[in-house]
Amino acid sequence: MKAFITLAVVCLVACALANPLELSEEQIVKARQHIEECAKQENVPEEDVVKFRNKDVENPSKAFKCLGTCFFERAGTLKNDELQDDVVIAKLGGLVGEEKAKEVLEKCKGIKAEDRCETGYKIFQCFHAAKAAY
Repeated sequence: MKAFITLAVVCLVACALANPLELSEEQIVKARQHIEECAKQENVPEEDVVKFRNKDVENPSKAFKCLGTCFFERAGTLKNDELQDDVVIAKLGGLVGEEKAKEVLEKCKGIKAEDRCETGYKIFQCFHAAKAAY
């Protein structure tokens, strides 16, 4: 489950920032595991899990936002509502390059919202917006 969530986080961030990625089988399995664990932990309805897997971010529910936040947390990119610089650069840098990863990190760092799920979703939106700039 952790692996799947890690993959999902990597996929979310990578989808927000890069062209289609080629992930290893291990990364795919890890991401699936993370998503499954987070879906249980956050009590996410299957409909939202499917939307998450399909990267359908239109009109996200609170549960969808919490699933994404949990995914970021399990991947190690988000801890106590703070982006983890070294983890983001290590994971994202391998996909889009270290300089691009640092630029995105600087733009998206320090984002806060009313709760952890909203914070995680706003960070995702920031990563997605950064993709449009490249």
